[in-house]
Amino acid sequence: MTDTVGQPDPGRVPPRPTEPPSPPPYAPYTTPAPAPAPSGHPPRWAWWVIGIVVPVVGTVATLFAASAKNDTATPSGASGAATSTAGPSAPQPSPSASSPSPSASGTKVAPLPGPSSASPSPSGSGPDLTAPAGYQTQQGRWGIAPPPCGETQLVDLDAGVSTSVKVQSTGKGATAEQTAAMELEYRPESFGCGNTGDAPTYVKLMTTTGRQVGVLRAGQPQTFESCRAAAGTGFGPVQLGGSDAQGRGIVKGAALCSVTDRGSVAMALVEETSKEYSPTVSGRLVVWSKG
Repeated sequence: MTDTVGQPDPGRVPPRPTEPPSPPPYAPYTTPAPAPAPSGHPPRWAWWVIGIVVPVVGTVATLFAASAKNDTATPSGASGAATSTAGPSAPQPSPSASSPSPSASGTKVAPLPGPSSASPSPSGSGPDLTAPAGYQTQQGRWGIAPPPCGETQLVDLDAGVSTSVKVQSTGKGATAEQTAAMELEYRPESFGCGNTGDAPTYVKLMTTTGRQVGVLRAGQPQTFESCRAAAGTGFGPVQLGGSDAQGRGIVKGAALCSVTDRGSVAMALVEETSKEYSPTVSGRLVVWSKG
């Protein structure tokens, strides 16, 4: 079957397809404008600047203060004398200049036999060790303790030596030969004393025959002159450990002063004493002996 050439049949020709619409032209991309900062607040970059500037300023201020402090400090290597207004040529006082010692005035201080350590004076002021011309000062310790019944105790204040010797009977004193170089005697009483060797109930302190011994009362100046003057007052037998001793001034802080058989002036300080009726007594001993 052949097709005939002629006019197309409009009913048999399919419609011409329509072309798609061309896309609309795109507008160029533009960056949106930043939103304005709220009124009354600094921009964000300002906070970064503040966070950097504040630590820097603090560091600079610290360094400046340290530099100013170093400028006003005393240079290293300068001695304490650099602050003196007297200048480098002014003499500096020696450590011993504030506390003059007896040896600085020509006085010789020598220890007595036995321990030389001394405890502080109960009165708060120690003895004056200054010696007059022709004397030298010596220091030591002395002490007495109640001897047993049938004995008596003798004290040599030139050396601070105490010696117990036997007697004929309790209550009797030592012989003249035994007391020749002694200044004090500490003797048990016969009353209240039993057999020989028993502990005595009462003991009396007294001076030996021919010796000048007196009491330098507590609070009085403890000097050579005051001690020599007190030695001339003398005292009789004294019952230690009771009101008799207190009335005579033999208490802590006082001293027993004597002009010894050698011509020395001895000061036996009462610094430690027990509370019994027969007490032990001890303390420092200062002797101004003739040089």
